[in-house]
Amino acid sequence: MSVLTPAEAPSRWRQLAIWLAFIGLDTGTQLAFKWGADGLGDTDFGLAMLTRSMELPGVWLAVVGYLGTFVVWMAILRDMPLSRAFPMTGLVYITVPLFAWAAFGERIDLLRAVGIALIIAGVVLLGGENENEQP
Repeated sequence: MSVLTPAEAPSRWRQLAIWLAFIGLDTGTQLAFKWGADGLGDTDFGLAMLTRSMELPGVWLAVVGYLGTFVVWMAILRDMPLSRAFPMTGLVYITVPLFAWAAFGERIDLLRAVGIALIIAGVVLLGGENENEQP
């Protein structure tokens, strides 16, 4: 781990803010899709489902969330190699189940909890800083 120079510190805070925005937007988008899907009830897959989904606020919120996630993802990729950035998107595999548990009462059993722990380990290993890597 290297010590940040005063010039590098704002850049690190900016990167952290962008990553928090990405994780928040992507997590919110998935939760909005679930909210929208719950509003479909027993509607069969097809035109009726598509028509009904266009009436649901959760679906529209998810579409806006995807657009926001796209913008933030472009900002991330502008400053970071894809090979480092993409594994870090795995953090959403942690936040989505946790917020789905809180918002929808979904279960996180032992197997899922172990999977989440492994994802955290993978993100740490793959997303760590490499001094020799160029953006």
